[in-house]
Amino acid sequence: MTTGQPAPIPSEPDAARVVEAVLGVGVTEARRFPAGLAHYVFDVRTEDGRVLVARLTRPDLRRRYDGSLYWHRRLRPLGVPLPELLFADDGARFGFPVLLLERLPGSDLGEVYGGLSDEQKRALAARIVGIQAAVATLPRARGFGYALAHDDPSLHPSWPDVLGAELARSRRRLTAAGLLDPSLVDGVEALVAAHDGYLARVEPTAFLDDLTTKNVIVADGRLSGIVDVDVVCFGDALLTPALTRVALASLGRDAAYVEHWLGLLSLTPDRRRAFEIYVALFCVGLLSEIGHRFNRAEPVAADEARVGRLLDLLRRIEPV
Repeated sequence: MTTGQPAPIPSEPDAARVVEAVLGVGVTEARRFPAGLAHYVFDVRTEDGRVLVARLTRPDLRRRYDGSLYWHRRLRPLGVPLPELLFADDGARFGFPVLLLERLPGSDLGEVYGGLSDEQKRALAARIVGIQAAVATLPRARGFGYALAHDDPSLHPSWPDVLGAELARSRRRLTAAGLLDPSLVDGVEALVAAHDGYLARVEPTAFLDDLTTKNVIVADGRLSGIVDVDVVCFGDALLTPALTRVALASLGRDAAYVEHWLGLLSLTPDRRRAFEIYVALFCVGLLSEIGHRFNRAEPVAADEARVGRLLDLLRRIEPV
């Protein structure tokens, strides 16, 4: 039964209230991280000097909380360097689903990338390749795509169906925002169709799709850990370096890290072409976010330089 009332939005006082109740100690600061499309994530400091992360989820997005907890419990035993889980509640106690996690030292890769040496980028790429290899040992799902659990009913019957759904979403967003031409999607759809032989053979292998310029925490040039794993994707793990390539381009950064990553994978020509197709898919995906708020205070801005970089990267991908 719906009440017609909007779902409550987690706030900094809510994060402080949760931490004080769970730890029994006062909070000196609770500051929301600016990033994030699904959860409301807060950097919290306590009177006794502890620093931790509080992730509060809107009640109507409870399934995202469920996914975070499900995968945390399955990935950490594999050696995936997720933060320690300190407390979890599904919303019964505080009105919001809550995860309290250790605060990993360091910052998102995108924030420190410009200060990394080439050797640090190479070493970081090797760590991420190793993490993805560990994730790939998970049992395969019965379908493809972004799963909150192995039995997620939203999984698709094939990998091309996942890509088609991504492109359809980008077209809807571009149309709704009215800022860029939705026909940008047409060329990428043609690329997917032309490479259907490879894409149809992709197996539902587990990988982490969002280890990009965010969620990869770096301290002193080295990997500190990874955060915000709500889903595990089943399909072609080349999707992640492709999204990272697009994210770096949007920031105006070089692609050295991604090239090190791809070099470790020894790609065949077919796989290299698939990587390029995924880059094109994410170019239109990031462009389609412009003008939409998601859970941000303001809509994603149409920054002229960023748009230009993404369009330039898209144009450089060889057409069908």
